[in-house]
Amino acid sequence: MIFIQPKDTDAAYHFAAEEFCMSSMGQTQDIFMLWQTDRCAMLGSNQIAQDEIDFDLAKQHNVQIVRRSSGGGTIYTDKGTLLCTRITPFSSGDDAKEIGRTQLAEPIIMALQKMGIHAEIKGRNDMLLEGKKISGLAQRLGKNCLCSHCSLLFDTDLSVLESILTVDESKLKNKGIASVRSRVTNILNHLSEKYDTQTFKALFKEALSEILPFELYSFSQEELASIEKIREEKFANPLWTYRTNHNFTHHSEKRLPLGKVEVYYEVKDSTISSCSIRGDFLSIKPIDELEKHLADTAFDKEALMTRLNEIDLLPYLGGIGAEEFLSILFS
Repeated sequence: MIFIQPKDTDAAYHFAAEEFCMSSMGQTQDIFMLWQTDRCAMLGSNQIAQDEIDFDLAKQHNVQIVRRSSGGGTIYTDKGTLLCTRITPFSSGDDAKEIGRTQLAEPIIMALQKMGIHAEIKGRNDMLLEGKKISGLAQRLGKNCLCSHCSLLFDTDLSVLESILTVDESKLKNKGIASVRSRVTNILNHLSEKYDTQTFKALFKEALSEILPFELYSFSQEELASIEKIREEKFANPLWTYRTNHNFTHHSEKRLPLGKVEVYYEVKDSTISSCSIRGDFLSIKPIDELEKHLADTAFDKEALMTRLNEIDLLPYLGGIGAEEFLSILFS
């Protein structure tokens, strides 16, 4: 396994680096990246930016806004946060969720335990410490490789997190919690011996190396140029970050156990001519593939069920099945 620790703190750069690694090395090479960002709000690939972030407060706090390619919800990171990426070869039939757990979440938990930090894996994608969230995992599927990544809240400014993120009240209610702030915690708050983020990073890297032996790797100038091209064209491009829905004639939404799903769709002559599927569900493949699959289907429950059963929904909707999906449209 190769270990990459970029010094850049621009989140758009890191997502570009992930995409570069997936396209050029991920099919045959096991890769681990450890990185940090400046103040940043990271949108899930299927979310609507203005529904998730208070733009005015984000600007006041000098928070960068980026959109990642993985599903899930919006997170906040800063220099008190560590971020981990694991890119592994992936074959048809592999279990992405299991790979994310065994190849990323479990080694992180083991490393933290070596440091005397007794965290645990809980729920669909969370890591908890004394019952509160310190990390959430998201994934995306590339050509013959899988990218799993997560954040680790060490000394993150939780007041900024709470201030700029607009959290769906139904999500909090379903989890039985009063606010996003009450749900998360910093690892630093649970240490008997306090130290700064850079010390934590060094100790974590050392503990991780005992679990996942690795070789250090640095990008060449040519590779850095390729990464910068991806950054400029995609992750630093406002058209990607702030993409909005077209004007659709219909809108349905529902919070399901595996995430919130919103469906915007145009119906012409009793047929879905186009649609846009948004939410914080944990997709690992681009949702536009499913949107295109549903286009030109009769707006009829039976017809749509037949259409949905033609493909594997798991990588698109993160475990939400056809019946659940149709319950949004025909509730």
